[in-house]
Amino acid sequence: MTTIDFEVAKTTDIKALRPFPSKMQIEVTTRCNMHCSMCVKYAPESDIIEADLDFETFKRLKPAFEHCEGLVLNGIGEPLLHPQLSEMVAYARENMPEKSWIGFQTNGLLLTENLADSLVNAGADTFCISVDSLESENGKSVEIHGQSSVDRLASSFALLKNSGIKYKRELNLGVEFVLMKDSVDQLPNVVRWAAQQGANFMVCSHVLAHGETMQEQSLFNNNTLSATTLFEKWQNRILEMGLDIYNYNNISMKFLKSAADKQLVDMVKKMKLEAQKNNIWINLSSLLEWSKNKYNSTAINLNKICAQAKLQADELGIELRMPDMMARDDLSCHFMEDGAAFVTSKGDVSPCQFLWHGYSCRMDGSAKLVKPWVFGNLAEDDFAEIWRSAKYSEFRSEVLDYAYPYCSNCPIVPCDDITGKSYDFETDCLGAQVPCGHCPWAMGGLQCLL
Repeated sequence: MTTIDFEVAKTTDIKALRPFPSKMQIEVTTRCNMHCSMCVKYAPESDIIEADLDFETFKRLKPAFEHCEGLVLNGIGEPLLHPQLSEMVAYARENMPEKSWIGFQTNGLLLTENLADSLVNAGADTFCISVDSLESENGKSVEIHGQSSVDRLASSFALLKNSGIKYKRELNLGVEFVLMKDSVDQLPNVVRWAAQQGANFMVCSHVLAHGETMQEQSLFNNNTLSATTLFEKWQNRILEMGLDIYNYNNISMKFLKSAADKQLVDMVKKMKLEAQKNNIWINLSSLLEWSKNKYNSTAINLNKICAQAKLQADELGIELRMPDMMARDDLSCHFMEDGAAFVTSKGDVSPCQFLWHGYSCRMDGSAKLVKPWVFGNLAEDDFAEIWRSAKYSEFRSEVLDYAYPYCSNCPIVPCDDITGKSYDFETDCLGAQVPCGHCPWAMGGLQCLL
């Protein structure tokens, strides 16, 4: 692990090692006017209380703003509910570099002509409105963005465009879309609709499931391409021998094995040895499950839908930022790579979206208790001192070492590090002191505006 020398780091290309963060996400409020089924706020064991970030606390970030390239003013809540949002935008714009950007994700329902004018005039230039469906709820109890509010959201886009023209500001307008089993077929239509509203980009993300029902909505394959390729090679070899790899779990537990059983066990053992030799993490149970689903209607339709959406975006000139459909071969934390910092509505300073709140979610078929990592609070400490503290700087440095396990592709998952219920995290199975081996953002499944 590398210790950061901030005097040397002033000129470094590694943004996480600079004296101040290059990007920031500040949660101005956790209050919201919606009750979305996928929201972490309503997850089991959530510690998220309703609170607005105090403007005076916000001003304590002035030294950081002077070095900030991009600022997102939202978190677990609707930013338009903060009564001083425009003042926050103006204050940040006054202190940020000339070519920096300021924006937020919003459900767009509270936008008025006066508020749009105020935000654009203050210096906000990036607006990302959540739209997950263009169809009405049809009697469903699940609330997601869009649905019966589509006309209202079209009006919000129009208000922003008019404000941009009025104040001669070039705006970057976008849409956020969450990929879920029941609504993913809406993606091409939402791409077309977004382009019609004048959007420049769309950010798509898989859902972070907070319960078993929402887990069923997830379309993300947590097996890596390398693991899947290796599995399919050995699956074909086993099939050529007249054996069925799907019987492995039952056969491996048998005390008395037939000659064919022993052949199958031996072939799987060789597959695992090859994986180990090539440093490929494999979770056989997960690979077997996803292999069974590979040719079902949902998987086939997903590929068609994504291809259609990409073609639609290319034709309409809209940037479509899609997440990975399956886990990346190598974990990568863009929060650390981009030198980002996160501040909650309570003023707590945290390293990323995964670890800035406490909540429970579903990972690898089990419940995972996520506990927040807080390096300081703006009401008590100077932000620069928090960012440069040994604890926080060593955390960022260790994350960038990527010397932690690939938990979702581990054969013994879920372990206590995954579930998080037995004890507070101290170190993982490889000795790393950062809880990043199971991060869905690092795997490529989740993404957002920052």
